Amino acid sequence: MSGSRWTLWRAAKVLAWSLAGIFVGLPVLLYLGFLGIQEASERQWLGKAPTHPAIDVRSHEPHTVALLDVGFDSLATRMRLIEEAKESIELEFFIYEVDTASRLVTQALARKAREGVKVRLLVDFALPVFKLAPHYAQALEAAGVEVRYYNTAGLARFFASNHRTHRKLLVVDRQKAIIGGRNIADDYFDLSERYNFLDSDMYIDGPVASGITDSFELYWASDWVTNPIDVAASSTLPGPELLGLPTAAEAALAAELQRHPPQHALSTCNDMHFVTDYPGSGVERRKVFLELTRLAKEARQQIMVESPYLVLRDDGLAVLQQVAQRGVKLQILTNSLYSTDAFYTVASLANSLDRLSLPKLEVWAYGGQALAGSERPSASPRWGVHAKRAVFDDHTIVVGTYNIDPRSANLNSELMVVCRNNRFLAETLQHNMRLRIAQSRAVVGGANAGGLNALVKDADEDTLFKMRAIAPIASLLDFLM
Repeated sequence: MSGSRWTLWRAAKVLAWSLAGIFVGLPVLLYLGFLGIQEASERQWLGKAPTHPAIDVRSHEPHTVALLDVGFDSLATRMRLIEEAKESIELEFFIYEVDTASRLVTQALARKAREGVKVRLLVDFALPVFKLAPHYAQALEAAGVEVRYYNTAGLARFFASNHRTHRKLLVVDRQKAIIGGRNIADDYFDLSERYNFLDSDMYIDGPVASGITDSFELYWASDWVTNPIDVAASSTLPGPELLGLPTAAEAALAAELQRHPPQHALSTCNDMHFVTDYPGSGVERRKVFLELTRLAKEARQQIMVESPYLVLRDDGLAVLQQVAQRGVKLQILTNSLYSTDAFYTVASLANSLDRLSLPKLEVWAYGGQALAGSERPSASPRWGVHAKRAVFDDHTIVVGTYNIDPRSANLNSELMVVCRNNRFLAETLQHNMRLRIAQSRAVVGGANAGGLNALVKDADEDTLFKMRAIAPIASLLDFLM
């Protein structure tokens, strides 16, 4: 073979091996990389578990409590609490929108700040949902409302950027609090004309509210918190105002909220338990998952659970299997493909249906319509469940921010309150969940369970295509869901 032919042959061979490396080796490397990311996401910063009195607070003193299962009622209760504040208001949210609900809340906060009430707002900086930009924060600061951002790490810091505070709380004067699944946005308070959430919060009046405030202080002072002034952004960005004069429609809505008669019943809880994760990245800081696991292991008869997502990995599935082996009836209400925009979580659930065929386990998918019997007319044609709550053995309830997914278990900071031995509250939660289940389809369990067909019924072709497209790799990416 001549030198030139030899050179060409070697070049062709190198090219062939290069192409093989690209088309075969690269996918393998990506797969191994994702496995590494998955493992690292569950073991990041693994070390001694930090502790603080504010992350686990239990009181046997009487607390006045109520479930806020109606969005408009929850907003009206928030507005009343803010107006009643005398000394301090603390708020922490994953999402703080710039819309009608947020304008009403923000204007109320500014009024209280002008009256001398100390008002502080902590908002997560998750870029896909972040709206309270620095120029809004500057306007709030000028009105006397202190604003901070949680975790401004960019995507270049992959592990750090995936840790978020998913906590949602409002505390007034260290005495009264609302915690639960709702962020500050129209779709959490039945005001969106496109899509609304069926959610749930708990109103608390009693000593545990002071502990919730202490947990806010812990987060506010953490190294993960940034002053908006330190985030590079223009102070003259265009956009809707948060503190401008209310429109005629907003003024009418504010008046309706002020007149709104409560749609919740008060009761007394004599065993109130608040649990939250420690701020910062690392599985050793996650406390809520461990407490929920303990409650599940203590159950003897039945557990009812509501979560917008149902993404199970081996540890979560093991908990369900242990519950089923003890003969405990377990009902889980989650979203159908039609009632959620999170098609990727539905893809993960669809991949898990065979593993969920356990004794006495039922999985229900919400149909997507407004809940029947609502006092106010439906503002949107489509609804989805967003509550994160459970009831154990007809007497103990949990309301919080924890979704049944790996992100809540391993990455996010979450919180919850547990009320033990309050049958009235448990019955109230069960009744509301049964109303939602009545407008749902059985996916797993029971004679009429429809499996995948029940899960995807009524979804449009575009959403079905996206779910099917991601399904083959959903299990690989479940640690981020």
